[in-house]
Amino acid sequence: MPIIVITCESCGAQFRLDSARLTKPENKVRCTKCRHVFSVERPDEDSLIYIEVSEGEDAFIPGSIPQPAPVAPPARSFFSARTALLILLPVMAILGITFYYTSETLFSGSAGKSVSREPLQPTVTILDTVQAFYLENIHVGQVLVIEGEVLNESNKPVSFVLIEGKLYANNEKVSQIQRCYSGNSLTRKDISNLKLSEIQDRMMNREGKNLKNVRIPPAAKVPFVLVFHNLPEINTLSNYTVDVISSKFD
Repeated sequence: MPIIVITCESCGAQFRLDSARLTKPENKVRCTKCRHVFSVERPDEDSLIYIEVSEGEDAFIPGSIPQPAPVAPPARSFFSARTALLILLPVMAILGITFYYTSETLFSGSAGKSVSREPLQPTVTILDTVQAFYLENIHVGQVLVIEGEVLNESNKPVSFVLIEGKLYANNEKVSQIQRCYSGNSLTRKDISNLKLSEIQDRMMNREGKNLKNVRIPPAAKVPFVLVFHNLPEINTLSNYTVDVISSKFD
């Protein structure tokens, strides 16, 4: 078949082309290497080369080295560097903080030694010295008094121990609730003669008398007193409970 040799004007690759495909005086062809489109004129009969090419044979002229097409530099992504860094830094900070507190909980500074973390809340208990009795107040009549002591079982000082007492009726339902801070003592004479508002103010003195409810040392005992008034019929009451409901470390 009549063959012509054409050279890509962009990358310089050379190809063999069947001249029968050039049907016009000027023809558009595409380089199979760099995809550049350029014009090729139909050659004169004298310039044609007649060779045999089997089907599927490579169209390059043997020995030629096609030049690769110029490749545009890849676009630089602003997100891939700066934005990714801005996202990654907070995540790493959160993971680091989580690891620190988790490891501090599980291990001590010495490898392999477990840490017993200090309890978040103080341990303050009611001692068995609690007693209850009735008194007559000159302003409101009969009142029920519950006296006792609390013990700081924590290994550091605690403050502002708050006590809650409950009176229960015969049907086991709560009849009355009263609160007081520890460290506020009242004599029987005080309870019998003071107005109810004065008694209430003394019971709810948060720091306690002479600051007895502030920085209670470990293993120390502090008294408390609860005064219930406006009582129901005595025969309708069955029992009572006293509990520490709050306190705090210093």
